[in-house]
Amino acid sequence: MQRELRAGAAVVVKRLLFSILFLSAIVKSQDLPVDEIQATINGYFDNFGVNILYPAVSINKNIGEKTNFNARYMVDVISAASIKSWFKVDGVTSATKGIHGGGDDSPDEIRHEFTAGLTHLFGDISLSLNGIYSTEHDYTSKTLAGSISIPFAKKNTILNFGVVRSWDIVAPQTRFWEKEKNVLSLSADLTQVLSTRLVMQGTLYYSKNDGFLSDAYQVVPTLFRASVLYHEPIHPGTRERKAAGLRGSYLLNDVSSIQLGYRYYTDSWDINSHTINILYQRYLTGDITGSFGIRHYTQSKSFFFKEKYLVPEPLMTVDGKLNEGTTNEFEFKIAFKGESLIDVPVLNNFAGNNSELSFKLNFFWRKTATPDWHSRRLSLFAYITSIGYRFKF
Repeated sequence: MQRELRAGAAVVVKRLLFSILFLSAIVKSQDLPVDEIQATINGYFDNFGVNILYPAVSINKNIGEKTNFNARYMVDVISAASIKSWFKVDGVTSATKGIHGGGDDSPDEIRHEFTAGLTHLFGDISLSLNGIYSTEHDYTSKTLAGSISIPFAKKNTILNFGVVRSWDIVAPQTRFWEKEKNVLSLSADLTQVLSTRLVMQGTLYYSKNDGFLSDAYQVVPTLFRASVLYHEPIHPGTRERKAAGLRGSYLLNDVSSIQLGYRYYTDSWDINSHTINILYQRYLTGDITGSFGIRHYTQSKSFFFKEKYLVPEPLMTVDGKLNEGTTNEFEFKIAFKGESLIDVPVLNNFAGNNSELSFKLNFFWRKTATPDWHSRRLSLFAYITSIGYRFKF
């Protein structure tokens, strides 16, 4: 299974955006989450032949005045033309046939992800710990994530520290080997309420990746005596990532807000990127909220990316995400509180004082300087859909 396909789709889907109630949410950030159940059905579809469907269900339940328990289950099913293709790898690494009998030609790949965690209040300080386990036939991942949130100045200033540690096993069915990938990520956020209308947040991020950092299902072609030979990609065994960002939310009036953000990223593979995003949200009625967002991203290429490799080299890749390129993303979302659905046929089944139904559509457009290694297209177009339902109990 091409882990990078899911990772790329996740980047698109999991953008962190402020809500229209961002100001009040910051003030209440040291309270425990409310008791609720959430269910979502998400889909990802692009012109590279990748289709992903990933429903999820989660629950938050307070188990006392100071402790909250959360759990989440997600399953995703992926179908991709590239993971159904088989290439005879004739390089210096492992063999040309998979340990399960050749190419990955199964119609779909299925991944299961389980998350469970606790949040506890120590006075005004909030401490969270979560465990995540993800499994599929050729990849497993175990993750521990912890964070601590400390308020100051009557909760107008909030300092948050986070640490994430992952242990992954890569076992592609088109290779003989199994390899490890380990990730350690650190983050620090400072959120400041500057006025009754304006909140700002600064973020620092650091991550170190070790182990197998390429995509085992991609192949690098070289030309030998008028014949094309395919090789496994070879990436550096370590990658350090650093990022810094600033974002803010401004309440325009009683019914609308605007959020602006900027993020700079750099890593040890010489990739530098800039991300700018803007989001406008508005109460359309007392019970209906709508939003529209734009995100622009641009990056340089890694030091070892080449359009063509004439002979095998110590480092080789065909991963377009390591080439220079630009990305634009557009987001549309509308959310209905339960009361607004009472008179709507079919949807009135979801109505209730403590419920919310939301619909979200993202359009994602990425253009790289060279064609994709498999589809041979310069531009990736993707649609991401989401239907979500929340019920507070």
